[in-house]
Amino acid sequence: TIQRPALEIISAISFANDSAIEQIKENDILMDHIKKLSDRNDKDQEITANRILWKVEQETEFILNQKVEKKRRQTIIKKKFKEEEAIYQYVRGDYHIEINDDYLPGKFDVMLSYCHSGKEICSKIYTHLNAEDFGQVLFHERDIDTIHPRYMAKAIECSSIVIICFSNKYEQSYACRLEAEYAKKRQRTIIAVKLEPGYDAKGWLEDIIDTTYIDFTKSEFTSACTQLIKKIYETNEENNNI
Repeated sequence: TIQRPALEIISAISFANDSAIEQIKENDILMDHIKKLSDRNDKDQEITANRILWKVEQETEFILNQKVEKKRRQTIIKKKFKEEEAIYQYVRGDYHIEINDDYLPGKFDVMLSYCHSGKEICSKIYTHLNAEDFGQVLFHERDIDTIHPRYMAKAIECSSIVIICFSNKYEQSYACRLEAEYAKKRQRTIIAVKLEPGYDAKGWLEDIIDTTYIDFTKSEFTSACTQLIKKIYETNEENNNI
């Protein structure tokens, strides 16, 4: 039986590089045991096991499925009835126009990525952002360490901008790292927000966030939120012009 410290070590190794992931994946006995732990009553072991399985097997498959689904949707869109060309088209009955707020120009989704220790201030940031016309602002109420990686990935897939609210505890959290690295891998625009005085991003986190960030430790909260909102609008404008 794999003890909890050993499982945590395996989890840490899974973040090292592709070679480390392959070595874990090729160990059939180890993988079988991790899969069993992912469905146990021990919540801590279940969470860690699910994180390992995501890194080793499920993430690649999930991304592939997302690409297939995107291509399928693009094919459907091409087939749909175009209102401006209606006079020239024969339209079959199984095609229809979908018009709703989710697809209005200028609407876009923003996601807050944060460590649970920063929930209080991030909840306030969420309230300010939610008052803007961003479309949907994604904010998970639960501790990220308890969320299955698949749900995290789905949230990022729905978002065009990911706001990383970073701190020392964010950097130390494997769940936060999983989320941030997935956002980077999926080429989501990342805006960094500093929450902890005297802390500077380092290691894996330094590779993900930009050297410029919104500093909530030096500005008054409302002023920092105004800077963040301005940055989001500017970023969205830049994305639309690409």
